Amino acid sequence: MPHQLTLPALRSDSPLGFLAALGTLEIVTHTLDRAARLSWNGPAQPAALHTTDPLTLTGLAEHLQRQLPRFPEKKKGRKKQGQETEPVAEPEPRFLAPGLFDRERAPGAPNETLRMPPAAAHAELRRHATAERETGAPQARWFAALVNQLYAEEKPGGQYTTITPFFSPTGRMTLRQSWLDAAEHCHDDPGQLTAALTSWVRVDGYAGASLDHHSTRLAATQADGKPTQHGVPGATWLALHAFAHYRLTGNGRRPRTTGWHRTTTFTWPIWRPALTSTAITTLLEHPLIHAHPRNTPRLTNLGISAIYTTHRTSLNSSAGPLATAQRTWPPTTSEPQAHPEKPHRTEAKSLA
Repeated sequence: MPHQLTLPALRSDSPLGFLAALGTLEIVTHTLDRAARLSWNGPAQPAALHTTDPLTLTGLAEHLQRQLPRFPEKKKGRKKQGQETEPVAEPEPRFLAPGLFDRERAPGAPNETLRMPPAAAHAELRRHATAERETGAPQARWFAALVNQLYAEEKPGGQYTTITPFFSPTGRMTLRQSWLDAAEHCHDDPGQLTAALTSWVRVDGYAGASLDHHSTRLAATQADGKPTQHGVPGATWLALHAFAHYRLTGNGRRPRTTGWHRTTTFTWPIWRPALTSTAITTLLEHPLIHAHPRNTPRLTNLGISAIYTTHRTSLNSSAGPLATAQRTWPPTTSEPQAHPEKPHRTEAKSLA
């Protein structure tokens, strides 16, 4: 590829940075340049986007901004007594594969609408697969990355499918709400997507999507004794688009996901040659990435320059965000600790 653009804030040693780089490639591939590729400048180094035509960080951020869903204008003032308001349609969070979240939740079903009885999930996948064969619509790929049809959990109302382990909901948060929340912050503050690529801006009160443990301030560290959040909306919105690279499978008794050991440990490689989105999906599924002991000659032949691992932390009443990444190959004792928020600044004003 003739043109290369380094993405300074999207580092290989950060789970959020890694996923945001994959998400950026996913968006660019389907909206700007079908031949776009991604590489890494090295361990603990930023990603590089390779395109047919030259791009600047500002130009890329503006293009990403145009892909955000449209939000209705917020009207000021109070509604008068007895006055009816017109219903406002919610924006579509998934512009690359719209309609995946458009399901009615049955009484007693999980709050997450993507969790459904296995028979309903199989019917949904067949419908999306038919549309893909007939029109090339990408919903089947996304559905298989978000909904696991090969493993179900027993709930009071029956059996329900599970969703991607990348999303760890707290309270009644759903994947759709998380997607729209990140997009709305980027919509209200256009600088967020530029910051996602260059120097992260953390927003107080924004919880993110449990992809970055730096976004959580525990109660014990706060003067008022209350936990707070200061996530990165721009990087989170980009990272959500990376989920399409990770297929969900299972054997009926245990769920499986590309890159994950069960639902607790996430492992990813970084690579030197610039790869397309399809080639990256193939690399992420290569068995050598998860084999022990590591086969250094073969990993090197694949173009892999490092492998990182993180685990899902625990909170008092739910699963927590992904922890700080650890480099597991090649072994090193001299690499500095990764701090993806530096030199990022924190924005004190909440956009919620």
